[in-house]
Amino acid sequence: MPEAMPAVAEATREVQWNVPDAFVWIMYISMVVALAVMAYGVWQRVRIWMAGKPEVRWDRPGQRLRRVLVHALGQGRLLKQRLPGIAHALLFYAFIVLFVGTLVVMIHHDLGIPILRGRFYLYFHSLALDVFGALATVGLAVFFWRRYGLRPGQLEKGKRADFLLLLGLLVIMVTGFVLEGIRLVVTGDPWAFWSPFGYLTGLALAAVLPAEGALRAVHAGTWLLHMLTWHAWLAALPYSKAFHLVTGPLNIFFSNLDAKGEPKPMDLEDETASLGARTVLDFTWKQLLDLDACTECGRCEAACPAFAEGKPLSPKRVILDLRDHVRAHRDDLLRAKAAQLAGDQETYESIVEHLPILAGGVIKEETLWACTTCRACEEACPVFIEHVPTILDMRRYLAMEKAEMPETLASAMESLETRQHPYRGASADRTDWYKDLPVKTMAELDDPEEIEYLYWVGCAGAFDERVQKVARAVARVMDRAGIKFAVLGPEEQCTGDPARRSGNEYHYAMLAQANVETLNGYKVKRIVTHCPHCLQQLKHEYKRFGGHYEVIHHSELVFKLMEEGKLELARELHRSLQVTYHDPCYLGRYNDVYDAPRQVLDGLGTRRVEMARSRERSFCCGAGGAHMWYEDKSGGKINRNRAEEAVRTGADVVVTGCPFCLAMMETGIKGVAGAEERGVRVRDFVELVEEALADPAGAVAGGEAGGAAGT
Repeated sequence: MPEAMPAVAEATREVQWNVPDAFVWIMYISMVVALAVMAYGVWQRVRIWMAGKPEVRWDRPGQRLRRVLVHALGQGRLLKQRLPGIAHALLFYAFIVLFVGTLVVMIHHDLGIPILRGRFYLYFHSLALDVFGALATVGLAVFFWRRYGLRPGQLEKGKRADFLLLLGLLVIMVTGFVLEGIRLVVTGDPWAFWSPFGYLTGLALAAVLPAEGALRAVHAGTWLLHMLTWHAWLAALPYSKAFHLVTGPLNIFFSNLDAKGEPKPMDLEDETASLGARTVLDFTWKQLLDLDACTECGRCEAACPAFAEGKPLSPKRVILDLRDHVRAHRDDLLRAKAAQLAGDQETYESIVEHLPILAGGVIKEETLWACTTCRACEEACPVFIEHVPTILDMRRYLAMEKAEMPETLASAMESLETRQHPYRGASADRTDWYKDLPVKTMAELDDPEEIEYLYWVGCAGAFDERVQKVARAVARVMDRAGIKFAVLGPEEQCTGDPARRSGNEYHYAMLAQANVETLNGYKVKRIVTHCPHCLQQLKHEYKRFGGHYEVIHHSELVFKLMEEGKLELARELHRSLQVTYHDPCYLGRYNDVYDAPRQVLDGLGTRRVEMARSRERSFCCGAGGAHMWYEDKSGGKINRNRAEEAVRTGADVVVTGCPFCLAMMETGIKGVAGAEERGVRVRDFVELVEEALADPAGAVAGGEAGGAAGT
């Protein structure tokens, strides 16, 4: 008669089976040493973060925890790239489950609380741990194959520490299966089938080493290797890239919940403060945490339009070079911070004076100016590193402390200071575009509060002849829909976005304060603008100057009017038109407006096709970050890269919702072979809406750009 199977309630196992007492003592001693070494390393990292300037990043804990759940626990951004994302998720979840399994053993054995038994033992500690261990091994195999087989260019190469990190984890996983398998086979464990992968490993080893004594010897030696490898890996955690297990979730929790890409506030009245970031001590603690959170995955670099066109910028290298600089000068930075806290300003300044300057030193000037501030890097980063504000901090130092910037950009900034707009050779004024339209200024109204919207035209709409057509189309559409609106006319000034993005905070603050004073003087509540850069300022960044308004993009307003039936449109006009929509960076990644422009195009009846990179993955046109005002001659043309992608869709019309994108795409299209012969045009979507407007008699009104035939 075969021996009866024990009851499920009796299911358990012996902890530390076949482990000599000396090995157990080694385990406890090495564990204490590993935890001490790890704690010291963590403290050294925290000390560096504390050397940064203060910044509030712990408000709204509910929103922050949700972000951690989605993007740390849920691996949200990582899974956007399938192969590495799935491999990382397998390893991440397995690490959590196996770590909990280790805690269960500690509670059961070291604390004497008998929880390792019954169904919990079978379902969790046998089956779940076995399956997750196998999944972790698969994930590690993928990482090895990708890093040393596929070798994608975005990964850091030749780092022995990366190899040892992966090898250590693989040793831990493989030895774990060996230990489990030998125990199951030698003891004849009746619950062996609940650990399928471990049991198969044990059967394979037993086939090679049939003698029980040999298996026991292998088990004991493997147990020692497994334990010491785990403790060594634990001790190395804060000194290696693996520390992103800690810094990643922390960085996600403390990530920006306010205006995306906004530079940190500056106290321009503090004469002792550095203008911009001269040294890393001018960064906030969160910016220093960013440096330690980097996983070196290279997703930011792969998404960067400047890097794609061979310009001297890699967002990854900016972060890593700053991180390496911090580590190389750690002692000096800590001494300087200690002196500052002690009130010893002389010692502090003496140390800081001998630290390398960041802008133009640690990070080359041409690297900083190559950034278009498109935020593709930030959108791709799985741990929410904020590259753009850090780059802008260093630009501030160049622009304000060293008074250095590209020549043509400096000329635009001079025009901004003297004429309140960056268009150097413009002969028009802010009223020319609407002189023959039924448009009123706020100053002309008896009661400015009666209007529904202030239309913020922006500098491009006022001074760029091509964009004036967009402004006129917006005005005509609002007028046809019966919207009560007005403009500031000559009272409108540049929002200051080009100044802020080029690092000149003085010019920006002057313009922002003047505009807020004007808007608040008229008690403006709601604003519509066709410029995403103006949208960013008016909706988000003006809040620090007392400007609190409801601001929408013209695509949102037009779609709302279409939904409400306030626009009579000849939808058949564009049914044969194939269009592709280019997402402007400051409309999409900065303001999350993706659907409204597409809904307008769909409402017009166009045949819409998407580019390979769209929505949050949209490729920059190259105009952001004040690049509209100077030509970056290094590398290739960002706008041509995007124009080629647009033309490849086969679209007749490339549609966008930004005046700068309009200009850059029109220029880019001219450099694409065959595009002009095919008659590919670039339009703002509101121009298509204007063309489809039907007059009261039912005829198509047509627009300035030539109507349907002109498309």
